[in-house]
Amino acid sequence: MRIARSLPAAGLLVLTGGLAACGSGSTAAPGGAPTDASKSSFCGSFDQLTAHVSPKRAADTLARVGTPGDIGAGARHGFEVLLDRLRKLPEHANKGDITQMAKGLTGTDQADVTAFISYYASECQGLPTGAPS
Repeated sequence: MRIARSLPAAGLLVLTGGLAACGSGSTAAPGGAPTDASKSSFCGSFDQLTAHVSPKRAADTLARVGTPGDIGAGARHGFEVLLDRLRKLPEHANKGDITQMAKGLTGTDQADVTAFISYYASECQGLPTGAPS
């Protein structure tokens, strides 16, 4: 099972109300991931995440690629919240661990993660899969 499909479907949805390097010459937000990833690199970064990738490594992969420049501030913040939560999960996280990711999210963080999931879904739906370039 690929995390690319299970993380957004299971983990990310748990962080939301339902309780869920490849940008060359990248620009990074202060202390964060690049903010100028191509759409294909951004979407492709999720396709690299298999069930054999630890949550921390998944966060590192996503952070290395970053987000496209057209992502809204709230969605970008949701991306950063998600990375932070993934890095705090145990190496061999299970479904229960992913459910626990949502604990302690403020209303703003929860809304921003929801905005990120919506952005991801709208930008990456129907794109061919493959590793980012």
